[in-house]
Amino acid sequence: MSETAVACNICGSSYTLPEDEAGGNLPHVLLCSHIFCSTCLRALESPQNVITCPECQRSAILESIRWMDTGIGMEGVDGLEVDSRIIGLIYTARMNTKKGVSRHSGDRWKSQRPKSPPSSAAVHTQENAEGRPDVVKVLDEALGKATENLNRLDKIHKTLSNGIHAQLRKERTRIIREIDEAVDKAKSALLKRRSMLVSKLSDVDHLFSDGRKECKKIEERIKELQTAIQKARHVRQVPSLETYCNLDEILKTLHIPVDVQSYDMSSMSLRSGLSCSLQMDSLVDSLRNCLKITNDDDDCILEEVTVEPFQHVVKSGVEVWDSTGQAVSANADPIPKKKSACRPSFIEEIMEDPDTSSEIVEIVVHYVMATHIVSPGHFYVRYMMEQRSGQKLNKKVNEFCSGDSSLFTFSDEIKTGSMLFFCWKEDMWCRVTVTELFQRECFQSVTKCLASEVSRLSIYFQDYGFAKGISIPSDGGLSMLNECLRRPDAVTLAEINGWAPLAIRCSLKDIIPADLLRGWSLEATDEMRSLLGSEAVEMQVFGEDGDALLVDLKKTPMVSLREHLVFMELARFYSPIVAPGSAPLLFYSSVRPALNVEVNAMVSHVNTPSDFYIQLVENMEYLLLHSKLQDCYSRPNANSEFQIYCPSLSQACIARYDQEWCRVQVIGFPGGRMVEVRYVDFGYRKTISVNDLRQIKDEFFALPEMALWCSLNDVVSPQETWSDEACTAFKELVERKLITVVAKKLVPGTRPVPVCLYEIGDDYTGASIGEILVRNGLAVFSKQTQIKDTQPMETTVWDPPFEEETLSVALPPPPPASEELQPSLILPTCLKDIKVRVTHVTSPGNICVQLLQFDSQLKRIHDMLKSLFSKSEPQEILWEAEMFCAANNTGVWERGQVCSVSTNGVAEVLRCDFGTKVNLHVNNLRPLSPDLIGSFLLECNLSGVRPAGGRSTWTATACDFISHYLTGAMAIMTIKDPSASPVLVSLFCSNRAGQNVSFADFLISEGLALKERKAASVSETVFSEECVLSEKISEPQRLMSASQTPPTPTPRINPPPERVQTHSYPPPELPLCGHTLMSISAISEQGVIYAMTHQAVCEFDRLRERLQQHIKTLPRQKNYNWKGVLGCAVMGTDMFWYRGQVQEVIGGHVKVQYVDQGLVESIPVCHVYPMVLCEDVPQLCVPCQINGVIPIGNGWQWDAVVLMKELLLGRSVDVHIIEHPEDPCGCVKVEITVDGMALSRIMVHHQYATFDPAISSQEDYVVKPPVPDLDDWDLNTEGLEEPQPVLGVYKELQISKARKHFPAKVKHIRTPNEVFLCVLDKTLCKQEQGESLEEALKRVNENVENLSLLTDFPIEATVKGLENGWMFFIVRLCAECPCLAEYSDGKYYRAKLLGFSELTPSVKLLVRHVDFGSDDIIPTHK
Repeated sequence: MSETAVACNICGSSYTLPEDEAGGNLPHVLLCSHIFCSTCLRALESPQNVITCPECQRSAILESIRWMDTGIGMEGVDGLEVDSRIIGLIYTARMNTKKGVSRHSGDRWKSQRPKSPPSSAAVHTQENAEGRPDVVKVLDEALGKATENLNRLDKIHKTLSNGIHAQLRKERTRIIREIDEAVDKAKSALLKRRSMLVSKLSDVDHLFSDGRKECKKIEERIKELQTAIQKARHVRQVPSLETYCNLDEILKTLHIPVDVQSYDMSSMSLRSGLSCSLQMDSLVDSLRNCLKITNDDDDCILEEVTVEPFQHVVKSGVEVWDSTGQAVSANADPIPKKKSACRPSFIEEIMEDPDTSSEIVEIVVHYVMATHIVSPGHFYVRYMMEQRSGQKLNKKVNEFCSGDSSLFTFSDEIKTGSMLFFCWKEDMWCRVTVTELFQRECFQSVTKCLASEVSRLSIYFQDYGFAKGISIPSDGGLSMLNECLRRPDAVTLAEINGWAPLAIRCSLKDIIPADLLRGWSLEATDEMRSLLGSEAVEMQVFGEDGDALLVDLKKTPMVSLREHLVFMELARFYSPIVAPGSAPLLFYSSVRPALNVEVNAMVSHVNTPSDFYIQLVENMEYLLLHSKLQDCYSRPNANSEFQIYCPSLSQACIARYDQEWCRVQVIGFPGGRMVEVRYVDFGYRKTISVNDLRQIKDEFFALPEMALWCSLNDVVSPQETWSDEACTAFKELVERKLITVVAKKLVPGTRPVPVCLYEIGDDYTGASIGEILVRNGLAVFSKQTQIKDTQPMETTVWDPPFEEETLSVALPPPPPASEELQPSLILPTCLKDIKVRVTHVTSPGNICVQLLQFDSQLKRIHDMLKSLFSKSEPQEILWEAEMFCAANNTGVWERGQVCSVSTNGVAEVLRCDFGTKVNLHVNNLRPLSPDLIGSFLLECNLSGVRPAGGRSTWTATACDFISHYLTGAMAIMTIKDPSASPVLVSLFCSNRAGQNVSFADFLISEGLALKERKAASVSETVFSEECVLSEKISEPQRLMSASQTPPTPTPRINPPPERVQTHSYPPPELPLCGHTLMSISAISEQGVIYAMTHQAVCEFDRLRERLQQHIKTLPRQKNYNWKGVLGCAVMGTDMFWYRGQVQEVIGGHVKVQYVDQGLVESIPVCHVYPMVLCEDVPQLCVPCQINGVIPIGNGWQWDAVVLMKELLLGRSVDVHIIEHPEDPCGCVKVEITVDGMALSRIMVHHQYATFDPAISSQEDYVVKPPVPDLDDWDLNTEGLEEPQPVLGVYKELQISKARKHFPAKVKHIRTPNEVFLCVLDKTLCKQEQGESLEEALKRVNENVENLSLLTDFPIEATVKGLENGWMFFIVRLCAECPCLAEYSDGKYYRAKLLGFSELTPSVKLLVRHVDFGSDDIIPTHK
């Protein structure tokens, strides 16, 4: 191998092994088979991790080279293949050198000299110089040195030539690319100009408006003529129709000729006179100014730019571009910048001394500086090599922000996610992103608002990684905003977006907190900050996890930051817990449906027809759980609050799927920080990162797994495994569709449930999914199914004939049409375990059900009614009550019975087959034939229970409860007494665990019913045994069994009521006198207002949680004596416990007042428990009464209480506490302000009360000057301005009640119920001595210029709330402030202020002209 084979072709440096130097200079092989050293390859590496071969670049000019670019992985250049031949040659030469040194230590100079064939000149020189050995030695050394220098110069010349050529091509390509981008931007500007010009063409549309009118006129004439032709044809076919139409008018229309001259056709030749022209000279001048090539000093290189060169731009060569579209060379900065004509860096390294060049070659590492540290698992760094680029970015941003173009104006908007510039330090602007935005007078964040309306915002520093909040003072305006924030224009925004964020999010690889429950401690974060500081550290990148890099940081004297944190016991290395010490909490196993029972389900995930998952749709509680999941884990701080650092096998967690949070279970650890999870509510599996897992709260364990593992019953694959075609066809049939599922076998929990799937069609029975697969040749029936089909069918039938089923998989077909139709229900022979459908529930004593075995008969009835009446017309029939009919209810014909008919033709109809009542118009009713009259409905009464609380009727709570659970449900019924009316039955329904439980027992367990203790009747005993003996005994024997004597019932003894005595709850803590914000919780029938402070509302939520912990189950019902009971515990309608106070006992109900809210309800005795709970907490609501008024009749009327409830309930109002009562349980005297109006005045205005003359008067509501808080001092007031007169209020016109009629003039009508009148009878207006109103207004309008403007507005402020340390006020004008205002005729009249209408850009007031009644919005100068 030649001497040049062990040296790089670019730099000429020799290849070395890692043992010789720090990193070695190894020969690496590219994809094109060219070999270069590590140093040169690192210089050629581009930011896109691609190396372009320089040898192939030279050859690419003459021929096409396929492999010119070589991609490198995460290990960089060191990951490329090393040439083993050169390594072996270097190693052999090294070993030979060591051997030569050991054997011939005296001949080292000879062994190292280059051996070349001696020439004749050399021999002659040697002969002539035998006498001068020193000259020969000197000449030999000089010749060897010259030969070495010549070779080196040749290599440098070759490298420089190639480098110049490559750099020239790159520069040309980059400039051409920038020219193309500039042309594209110019094209977009021209397109925008075109859009603007096109939008101005609306005048052209108006030009042809007359033509369109002519077209519409012709269309109307065509329509009229077509109508006349159609009528004429009908009359021609049926001459009797002549009496129903005007034949003369039709003939006149048909004979009207078409006059072409009567239509204006001039629109076809109209011209708008508009045209578009291109000013070529102006365009060339503009291009000469806006499109030019400059150097780094902004000196213009090419001034004459015309349109022609853009047509000859050729995009040649394959170039690497960054995200901004700017060309980047191999050694360019990560941030785009202008390139200067400079030589590559590797040429500078070659020009260095060869002896020292090998010493400065080191392994390329990333040096970074930490900018922000949240925790060792979340911090931000910046690359040191981007420091100069960052300085250029800061310089560009500072230059832009120093100009006025970056200032906000009143029309500018700020949006979340937009980029702004923030003044971080003096003369240092940084780019930030708006993450949260708040508008003035808004408590919730908004997505956008005007810059002048911003009150506070949160920003994120893109180049540093931290966030910050900014508050803008309300009186600062845009000036305060512009001091700290600036906005970029369109050009600057496009340019700045070219710089990627300098802050890189990182996380220490495979490091988790020492305490997994508490997470990262402050000690670990502080230790990391103290170690890193603001110095540059070495960063090693291992990979990515989402948007973060997995790294390790190393400082010069430190081994590793990860190892240091582990050594300090602040962290530990990640290791998944395969075998946890304690058993983790698991989800309840999925509920399996009962055997041979049809249920509706959705197929959530399919692997194969023998491996899929379904979700039962009857359980709607999962939707509530899923909604709570999204609310709980979508909060901003949920990621840090529920973060999981080290999961264990089989652990229950929460994870995302398609942007939604779902329940999952960890099932494996594939490696690294990845886990395999199973979505328990859907069935599919996925591999996700540990950072995507969240801890699950205990409340989400309440429901079992929703996904049920199933397989198709009696259907197998024709091959060993299911084919892709079969799986695809099965998915198309069932995935994400509503189907009917029937479970066929009981299997262990480790095996899928064999089920049969049926499509849901228009008819009652759908097609079997398994049979469809078999018919298509994608599956076959299993052997067990084939054997079962060949066996004879058993003769013993336990179900009635209408419910006969074969043993095949398919559902039974509908009965043939020849079968006799039964219009009414006939009870089956067996009265036990009858499958029914509950259609209507009124109470436990009135339940309407349908027997499923009569569904085929009911369907035939509906089909017959549809065929008879679907195309029939309404008949003139006088409908009366008790008449049977066929009713069209929402498009379905059903049997019904008329209950009543109103005068407007609406009838109340009872649905005979369903039990409910609907209101239908008589046009939807048809007479029903006698052979179709009947009903398949069975009215039932739940046996074995009686109403709770000693009542004879069922409570509304029990009725609502049973109606909620039973309406529309499938149940199993056993008839106890068929002779009773309604029929006594027992109902069994499926619970969450899939077990059938008695609904009567369920009502008893909920405390809504008591067990009936009466002895069973004779008929009940007979029919309970009749189902078992119906096939074995004869009719006479059956009658004999009915004569058996029933057992004697045990006498019932009622124990005496238990005497209980409880004390009342402590009285409420009364707030201090003065103004406070309170929430109105209740208003009693006596007009007592119950209010709660803000602290009481918060305490009520905590108190309710405490009460549920005291009583977790319903106490055992006892017979209490309620005379001594005051305080008690009450179960509300929401099934939560509250504190109450007994007021009265009425039969089986107790009248109770909720002491913490003030509400009064009559509650069944079974829901009241005589126990005082949480005695340390006083009553939370304060009873109040309005001060200063007397109710009409010395008591609030019911309509007055209704008005107060409409105004106050559920609202937070300003309450002025005036006087505390002497009795702690008494009412506090208050004054309540509702929307700026006193509640007492509202009640007086509506004539529900009168003012108390002893306490208040009408003058109390007039704005009075404040009482001076000064002593009676002798003060000199000379020279001081006179105090401004205090404005009063307008006097209302008082008309005597004796005058019932008086002349008036309507001034203004606001609504039909609110009209303003002017009394014309002057005798009714008592005018004082002096000038009249007309004279005074005339005098004012003559000297209006001399009147002073109204500048002081009386306002009042109330506290609205307290949030994050900020107190918010509601400021409004005082009501009825008098003034003079300009009317529409330009003159000034009397008015009063109502409020502020606008504040920006100018203040405008809402006033009411008191002499006209109209409202107007005017500026302050009017």
